[in-house]
Amino acid sequence: MKSFDDRFDEWEGHFEHYRAVLKKRHKTLKPHKIYSRIEKFWTWLQDNRILPSDLKKTHFARYANDLRSGTLCVETERYSDASLIIFLSHALAWCRHLYQADIFLQNPFEGLAADCPFAKGNYKTSLTVEEVREILQAPDLSVPWGLRNQAILEVIYGSGLRIGEAISLNLSSVDLADRFLNLRDTKNGWDRCIPITRPAADALRRYIEYGRPYLQGPQTGNALWLSYHHDILTKDTLTSMAAQYSKQTGIKFTMHGLRHACATHLLEGGASLRHIAELLGHENIESTSYYAQARIRELQRIHRATHPRDTQDLKSWGCGRG
Repeated sequence: MKSFDDRFDEWEGHFEHYRAVLKKRHKTLKPHKIYSRIEKFWTWLQDNRILPSDLKKTHFARYANDLRSGTLCVETERYSDASLIIFLSHALAWCRHLYQADIFLQNPFEGLAADCPFAKGNYKTSLTVEEVREILQAPDLSVPWGLRNQAILEVIYGSGLRIGEAISLNLSSVDLADRFLNLRDTKNGWDRCIPITRPAADALRRYIEYGRPYLQGPQTGNALWLSYHHDILTKDTLTSMAAQYSKQTGIKFTMHGLRHACATHLLEGGASLRHIAELLGHENIESTSYYAQARIRELQRIHRATHPRDTQDLKSWGCGRG
């Protein structure tokens, strides 16, 4: 069995990658101060024998207490409230980065704020099935962009797509007959074929047949998602869409949150981590045609057996609307 130090060292690559991200992000600033702030949290984790994968909200409060008490100070007796917030903000940002990079399945510090490190209460770590159901029913299906929006939400949640993967889909990416999406040039550099739920396929069919023709323009070509202004949809529109439906439903969420809700609900439904990782694009699919096809069919079987949008009674989800 590996020692704690060996397991902790395995996270060094993720930390170094984050340093590179910060260096690129803060080109006009002196990055050494930023490095020192996140390194303090990294050192604190190591000194307290805490693996990043084991982080919980209680650890954030412990780190805040240690910062406030002065035990982590070097150049001053105690940190000011402003300094305390800065250090905590960098700890939050690092965990958020690991979550957005799909290293963490859930953000362990989600819902926490650097200016309120000792706040009590229950913080949401993932959308519930009931909350997702309400979000998916939010679009107005009487207008073309409402059909589009429901299809986008269904696809991202149903198949766990990244925003970039969703926005890059075109008509040839969609196989409604076999309920598959063919993804090309994804974030990790490989193509993959993933299943979609029945409601997602139904929503796509309604949008392609009744919504998309009204949104087409001279420059839209083969793109799947089109805007109200008759051009190709952008990532910013998806971000705005999530904000709009968050306000409408009272359920705060992001498109990336839907992706992780997909993973969480599959796990709760009994899917293995290996199958979830494959669905989300965390590992490569072998190029051997026969073996790859067998794995895809197995993934489809597991997906259909465990995803709540396929296993629940569709009528109870309001999928007959539109």
